[in-house]
Amino acid sequence: MIQIETRAGVENVDEIAAVPGVDVLFIGPNDLAQSLLGYVPARGDEPEFGAAIDKIVDAAKKNGKWVARLVNNGSLAKEAKKRFDTVAITGDTKAIQNWYMAEIDVARS
Repeated sequence: MIQIETRAGVENVDEIAAVPGVDVLFIGPNDLAQSLLGYVPARGDEPEFGAAIDKIVDAAKKNGKWVARLVNNGSLAKEAKKRFDTVAITGDTKAIQNWYMAEIDVARS
């Protein structure tokens, strides 16, 4: 699994996807947005960001590889499953934050 999270990764994605042994291209949307747009998270309507996602998906499919991405919640995961072979729901930081918030709610009740 190779993560594509930078402008350079997108620019070289066709070559990366063609490497034997690479089976999944994983999109890190926040790092990718920071690299391309200079801010996170991407709103999703930025042409450059959308074109980068399209290029990654196309390179993966053209080379018979899976394409995966991170999303921040279950609703986004449901939508992403239509386009991506696998979806990671949230990252470690958000998972820990959610756990702490749930524990704070318990403590306050």
